[in-house]
Amino acid sequence: MVTLSVTPTRIAAVLVAASDTVLAVDGWDADLNPVMRHLEAAADTGSDVQTPLEAYDALSTHLRCPAGTWERMVGRTQADVHDALREAARAVSS
Repeated sequence: MVTLSVTPTRIAAVLVAASDTVLAVDGWDADLNPVMRHLEAAADTGSDVQTPLEAYDALSTHLRCPAGTWERMVGRTQADVHDALREAARAVSS
């Protein structure tokens, strides 16, 4: 088994990749296709659960509340989610 290092660069890459999938055909839906699902797919690490969890934590830190709570707020859009993921990636990288 290959162990991937969960560096800030890796977390930022997962956040950016997830932001791209939010705007895809299946898109984002807080109930049916939440942010965590996008992060897991973007991490593409098989049995590595740590990377998407750390990316979720980075997003929550950026939002200053749990990402799951934030994404379920009334009026939240795909563009909001996309932008938040990108901003969190920038914050992790700096």
